[in-house]
Amino acid sequence: MNYFKIFTLLLVVFIHAGCTQQTGSKEKDYAALVNPFIGTIGGGNTFTGPVLPYGMIQPGPYMEYEDDKKSGVVYGFSHTHLSGMAGGGVLAPGDILVMPVDKPDLYTSDVQSAFFHSNETAAPGYYKVVLNDPEIMVELTASTRVAFHKYTFPQNISRGVFLKLENGFVTVNGNEISGCNNNKIYFVARFSEPFENYEIAVNNTPVTEPDTVKANEIKSIFKFKQQDEKPILLKVAISTVSIEGARKNLESEMSGWDFEQAKKEARQTWNKELNKIQVEGGTETEQIIFYTSLYHSMIHPNVYMDVDGKYRSTNGKVYTANDFVNYTNFSLWDTFRALHPLFTIINQELTVDFIRTFLERYDHNGRMLIMEFNNEEGEVPPMIGYHSLSVVADAYEKGIRDFDVQKALQAMVKLANDSIRPEKELYLQYGFIPADFKGQSVSKTLEYCYDDWCVTRLAKDLDNDIEKSFSQRGNFYKNVFSPEVNFMRGRKSNFRFVDNFDPKETINHYTEANAYQYSTFVPHDINGLIELMGGDTVFEAWLDSCFSIEPDFSKINLRDVTGLIGQYAHGNEPSHHIAYLYNYVGLPWKTQEMVRRILTEMYKNQQDGLEGNEDCGQMSAWYVMSAMGFYSVTPGLDYYAIGSPVFDKVTMNLENGKKFEIIAKHNDQRNIYIQSAILNENPYSKSYLKHADIINGGTLVFEMGDSPNKSWGANVDDRPVASNNKFKFAASPDIEFSDVLFLNSREIKMSLTEPNSKIYYTLDGTEPTRHSNSYQDPIVVSKPTVLKTISFADDKNPGYPVTVHFKQIAMLDAVNVDGLKPGIKFLYREGPQIKNAKEQSLAPILDTGVLKTFNVDAIKDGRAFGYNLSGYLKVLETGVYRFWLEANDGAVLYINDKLIIDNDGGHRAQVLDSKIGLKKGWHPIKVDYFQQGLAKSLQLKWSGPGTEEQEVSSEVLFH
Repeated sequence: MNYFKIFTLLLVVFIHAGCTQQTGSKEKDYAALVNPFIGTIGGGNTFTGPVLPYGMIQPGPYMEYEDDKKSGVVYGFSHTHLSGMAGGGVLAPGDILVMPVDKPDLYTSDVQSAFFHSNETAAPGYYKVVLNDPEIMVELTASTRVAFHKYTFPQNISRGVFLKLENGFVTVNGNEISGCNNNKIYFVARFSEPFENYEIAVNNTPVTEPDTVKANEIKSIFKFKQQDEKPILLKVAISTVSIEGARKNLESEMSGWDFEQAKKEARQTWNKELNKIQVEGGTETEQIIFYTSLYHSMIHPNVYMDVDGKYRSTNGKVYTANDFVNYTNFSLWDTFRALHPLFTIINQELTVDFIRTFLERYDHNGRMLIMEFNNEEGEVPPMIGYHSLSVVADAYEKGIRDFDVQKALQAMVKLANDSIRPEKELYLQYGFIPADFKGQSVSKTLEYCYDDWCVTRLAKDLDNDIEKSFSQRGNFYKNVFSPEVNFMRGRKSNFRFVDNFDPKETINHYTEANAYQYSTFVPHDINGLIELMGGDTVFEAWLDSCFSIEPDFSKINLRDVTGLIGQYAHGNEPSHHIAYLYNYVGLPWKTQEMVRRILTEMYKNQQDGLEGNEDCGQMSAWYVMSAMGFYSVTPGLDYYAIGSPVFDKVTMNLENGKKFEIIAKHNDQRNIYIQSAILNENPYSKSYLKHADIINGGTLVFEMGDSPNKSWGANVDDRPVASNNKFKFAASPDIEFSDVLFLNSREIKMSLTEPNSKIYYTLDGTEPTRHSNSYQDPIVVSKPTVLKTISFADDKNPGYPVTVHFKQIAMLDAVNVDGLKPGIKFLYREGPQIKNAKEQSLAPILDTGVLKTFNVDAIKDGRAFGYNLSGYLKVLETGVYRFWLEANDGAVLYINDKLIIDNDGGHRAQVLDSKIGLKKGWHPIKVDYFQQGLAKSLQLKWSGPGTEEQEVSSEVLFH
């Protein structure tokens, strides 16, 4: 997932916790099987510091590893991180950064120290590192809301602690420091001994009488008496409500100063959670990977409330939670796939709290959340889809219903119809998102379609009309399926599929993926997809090619497309279900073979042991479920597709007091194929497992072998079913025209292949009915027109009403101007205020000048920057011109102050185009561009009378 885009939205990160009851002395020390360093390098971005399960605070190093991965630099120890989304070792804006130092006079500068990885130790609830210069030993542990630091200094050196805070205030009172940043993150920090004195710098300038300081950047040093071998202890508590709330958190959870006891209790808490799944057999390495994955799966989401139940909601107001625990940090584009289905098995109480949190957002913010970090989603939530609907649907279908179900359905409908996703209007007009209007059009259509189907899971019991409507929307995936190539393919506003299709290419019609990785994302109607693609044999061949066709790296331009097996990319979420799809065509032995290969090749007990971003637990949850022997291909249905279990025995200790066991006889790294199965002493031939069979307790026994039993799970009755065919709808008409834009007129043709069906339409924007115009002959429009059309067929529900807006091309007049010089002017800006291309005015202008063209190669880099580029375009001949605007992140094109192309928003490089009429002469032209960081691209191309498709060159740009 594009976690760097998300990180720009992140203010700070919190995490919630389980209780700290002691684990019995006879219980296994599962924490000993956790290696928190797995995934810390090589793209996994996992977090190594101490945290309790779903704990609210995560103290850990703000650091970078050197290229050799054996050493690195620590810049301090911060308190909030995201695991697997750039937050593992990155400082969150506004976080409280502390660092033990031996040079108390350096407080006006940033501090840092080198370290060797061999001097790092990490375990659940504990982290230790020995810094190189000086050799200070730093140890960290945590309770739910309090971080506990222990600094052991060498003999005969000065002792000090550096503290840095951005955009906030700091108050010093005795040996306690308190404060807040602009993001309403309050903290109380308390030392174990009085400091002799302290100094504070504001924006690197020392200040006098600094009991309370408010500034954009505060750096301070707290100096302690030199005492050989006596460590300095520091406790830091945070709150989203108030300083008093942080103080209550500290005093409630960690009133004493016994570091070893706090460390012990943290480990006991982890052992209690890890004990929810017990595995036996397998290799030691496989057990380490499993329990590390389970550990990583229990870091997020995160509690967002104080010990007294108070929390700050998304509207900025403070409330008290009476019947739920309030959470944040929902990376739902990733985690709806495996992490949340895992919770429905091992942590149903947590799932209920998540859904009640969603409904809290609906009550106080007007809609359920989409993706949320520290109660923030940004102006437009990151990534795509609205997958809180999936979490609710999955819980409901599995019998987890301890929430207001009626309100949940209302909230789901509200979010599914909400315009927070800017392309939603197009989606509802066309039944798909046109590729020439919006980027990532295929992926967005597929994910919106699935999320819409999720509404039917509740509606089938509560509201038949809603069920029928959203079931129809659940068929929209068919609108981007191209029979010509047998892939999901970009489709334009004229209903034609895009040209030059290559399924191996990661182009902007897909989100962090290519056509192979997205074409099977129809989890709610896999049976319909199989039929659409040509049946079982064709679908099997399609899957085989997905795993066997070698990647062409010249066509892969995304860092997220990693962990490749053929075209399958395990390093990113859109591929995660594909290996299990063989079950749906009666070939579970192929699923078993491929799943075991992925488990073996994509997960290692080493620092670079993950093939992709951990993404708040999704990558690890895939391993946990798959290693147990099953996976949730369709969140929202009550079963799991069976794979190939890694361990001889898995025991799930369920919240209802029951146990479910999976036993794999004769299992090893060769015997990966299921020969037969017995469920609760009865022969079992199905390649799926019902959720109720797990929750009710029992035993599933597999007989494993080294060659496939191709008959097990092969019968149609033994295959999993995912079908959206409850309602029958008339097919929408095929609509033919060349372009929605026209200069003089546009002819429109419509047809239906379905027998006994008719097309009705309107041209005035009103909804068509059987009493509207009946389509007989081609329609010609010569003015701006809204076409709405619907089809009716015998014995079927009406087809989906399609809407197309036809617009007449404006012929823009040239302007009179003289004295122009070559090039275009620019204004350059930087700052967190830049959230999109259109709105940059709040960010300061840092530079001005002239560029030759709009090409990004001439543009400087910045963490978050924006450009306002303007000048005049020299048009040599009157006519209709087509413009293409490529941007990463966002850009908008204006000509004659008229918006021509809107390619705004945070996204990877994507190209949108449009046409406009231009008269000969000079035309004001402007491009506003912004970039959130990392990769950048900007290019403007055009074609027209006497001009082939080419970059808008310096020969026609002036200012």
